[in-house]
Amino acid sequence: MGRKLLSIAVVGLSLMIAGCAATPNGNGNTPEPTQTFDPSMIPSAPETDALAIDPKIFDNGFGEFTFKIGGGPTWCTLNADEKFAVCEQNEADATYDPLNVPSSCKLSYGYQFKLTSSKTGQINCASGLYADPSLAQTLNPGETVTVGDITCFVVDVTARCDNKDGHYIVLGPEVWALG
Repeated sequence: MGRKLLSIAVVGLSLMIAGCAATPNGNGNTPEPTQTFDPSMIPSAPETDALAIDPKIFDNGFGEFTFKIGGGPTWCTLNADEKFAVCEQNEADATYDPLNVPSSCKLSYGYQFKLTSSKTGQINCASGLYADPSLAQTLNPGETVTVGDITCFVVDVTARCDNKDGHYIVLGPEVWALG
C-alpha cells in the first residue's frame, strides 16, 4: 500500500510542477497572447562585438547553467541534457499587462518562458520558480552564453534566447516575446 501511495504522490507532484504551457499558435483552450510591444523593445541580436562567456561560470551544479540578466529582475536557466532554456521572473517584477490565462492553468502564467532546441517558445503555467537565482552570476549586456543549440544574450534588463532553428523567447520586466 505504501508504494502505491508514494507512486500516486510522485505523479501528482510531477503534474503540479509541470503545469501547462501555451504556445503562440494556441490549441483550442489556450488563448492567444494578445499583447503587442514596440519592436524596438524586443532584442533582435547581440552586439556585433559581444563577448562569448564560458557557461561553466553559470553552472548551478545540477547539469544546468543559471544566470541573472544584467541589473534586472529576470534570470534564465539552460539545461544541457534536456536541451532547453527557461527564462523567468517574479510576477511582481513584471510591468507588462497580465496575459490571458488558459482555462486549464490554475497557477501562475506569463512569468516563465521555455524554449527547446528545436521548437518554438512557450509560456509555462507554473506552480513556482524553475530555478533559484540567488547565487547565480550575471550575464551582462554585450555578453552571450551558449549551451548546446541555445544561445542567450542580454540587452539592458531583457534576455533573449535563440535556438538553432531561429525560434526565440524574450523576457524582461517590460516586455516578452515568442518567435
